[in-house]
Order: sequence, then structure tokens, then C-alpha cells
Amino acid sequence: MGKGSSKGHTPREAKDNLKSTQMLSVIDAISEGPIEGPVDGLKSVLLNSTPVLDSEGNTNISGVTVVFRAGEQEQTPPEGFESSGSETVLGTEVKYDTPITRTIT
Repeated sequence: MGKGSSKGHTPREAKDNLKSTQMLSVIDAISEGPIEGPVDGLKSVLLNSTPVLDSEGNTNISGVTVVFRAGEQEQTPPEGFESSGSETVLGTEVKYDTPITRTIT
């Protein structure tokens, strides 16, 4: 057995030196055909029920870039999505007062 020390040791938390960078690119299809929006810019964009900007315009979630396309036939694809494409038929009629949520994997 080792000798015990008479001095106490105060533990200290090491500085966070772990660096992590994550990037997510998402296309969120909201409608088929031309639409207007988002109503209030990044205040209208929610991630996990949190708006990117709060009601005062302060950043809640940093590093978010949103590119809006209105759904016109002759629009250019968003940068980074030029050659990707996948269609999933849901076979569901979308109505104003009946929200529809589907998980596509």
C-alpha cells in the first residue's frame, strides 16, 4: 500500500480541446408549385422547435444558411444539390387545415 498524502488535491476541469465540426445539408420540400415565404425570414425557420433568430433578431442557432426557392418551373437548383434527385410518392392529398407529416428514410 502506498502512503497517503497529507495535502488535499483540488480537482480541476481541463479546458475543452475537442473540436468538432458538423455540417448538414437539407432540402425541405414544402409544396408542389409556386409559394411565398418564409414569412419572417430566419425567424420562421425552426430547428427542433427553436427559431434560428429570436423575435428581436438575435441569433439562437449560429451557422445556419437558408436558400429559398419559390417552386417556379425555371428556377436554378440550390448550390450543392445540382445533381441530386430522389422522388418519393406519398399518395396523400394535402389540404390547408390537415397537416401531414411523413418520415422518409
